[in-house]
Amino acid sequence: MIERAPADLRRYAVLAVLAVLAVFAVTLLVRPFIFSWSAPRDDSAYPLLATAEADAGPRLVEIVLNDAHGLLGEVDRDEQHGLTVVVAPLPGGEGYSVVGAWSPVGDCALTLAADRLTDCDGHAWTFGGVPLRTDDPPLQAFPTSERNGAVFADFTSPMDSAP
Repeated sequence: MIERAPADLRRYAVLAVLAVLAVFAVTLLVRPFIFSWSAPRDDSAYPLLATAEADAGPRLVEIVLNDAHGLLGEVDRDEQHGLTVVVAPLPGGEGYSVVGAWSPVGDCALTLAADRLTDCDGHAWTFGGVPLRTDDPPLQAFPTSERNGAVFADFTSPMDSAP
């Protein structure tokens, strides 16, 4: 009778340790490549809502930006840059509008009414940021895109006027 069990166990233990070390080495080599190929996470492509949620109607969405941009209504809390925006579907299914939920006239937050946005002084805008009175300025609007079933906005370059 030949007894090989302890030698076989040692061999399998060494092989298991070598396999774990090989997986660890591959992980250390592949991880930097993953981060070098991915797009940077900044405020130029900020995901806001799923398109199904945005299609349900205008919504106030509170977000935290990565960097300060000096936007209307931007607040700094504990080194975080908060902003509230209105996300609304455009008429005819033409996409989505994203506007700041801060009044350029009354210097206060906007409220969401049934068919418009209003500020504390009674000024009103459409959900796309267009003023209902011609002497009021438009709301601060942001370029939007739709990818993979989500609405994205670019908070690094506000548009000159509402869509």
